[in-house]
Amino acid sequence: MSKEIKMKCRSFHEDGYNAVDEAQLLNYLIAYRWKDKAKLSIKECKSDILHIQPNDFFDYQQLMAQTSPFRFNDWKDIQDLL
Repeated sequence: MSKEIKMKCRSFHEDGYNAVDEAQLLNYLIAYRWKDKAKLSIKECKSDILHIQPNDFFDYQQLMAQTSPFRFNDWKDIQDLL
């Protein structure tokens, strides 16, 4: 599956989503996309990876940001943004 994750990550980069890395994609797959799926074959997993759309991944990222305990006002110094 590593090959498919690399290919999908490269595809995201080609589409201008350069901040997406392989670890983030793998985390998305395990923690969210495949969480409630009983048993997927390796072939099904590989196919699923190649069919991830940017919106699928970024919807997950947005959900994680909204449920994160980190808040903007937790920063003591606005310079942390720069």
